[in-house]
Amino acid sequence: MLVTLTSLYVIFAVLGSTLLKMGGLDKFKVLFTIPFVNINISFITFIGFISYGISFLLYTVLLNKYNLSFISPLTVALVYIFLMITAFVIFKEPITAMKLSGSALILVGIVLMVISK
Repeated sequence: MLVTLTSLYVIFAVLGSTLLKMGGLDKFKVLFTIPFVNINISFITFIGFISYGISFLLYTVLLNKYNLSFISPLTVALVYIFLMITAFVIFKEPITAMKLSGSALILVGIVLMVISK
């Protein structure tokens, strides 16, 4: 159950962030604008909000079922690593040596958390 819920959370969180960034590009037709912050909302952005909403619900379930000190670092780390990969593949953002080093440390931390559990 932990792996399934965590995987779904990570997928929807990464999808939400990716679609929100994508929706902010000028490629997509604007459905409406939020005036006080001047944010254009496209269909892609709207789907990003929905994905984020689903990830929030899944995160709430995870927090209620598992130890906060375990689930929070685990999910933050996994989302970070997958967002870095997604940003590289989709948005052509660079992956630097520092990002790789940080990701390696994150993975070591996850392994240590799982082993100690």
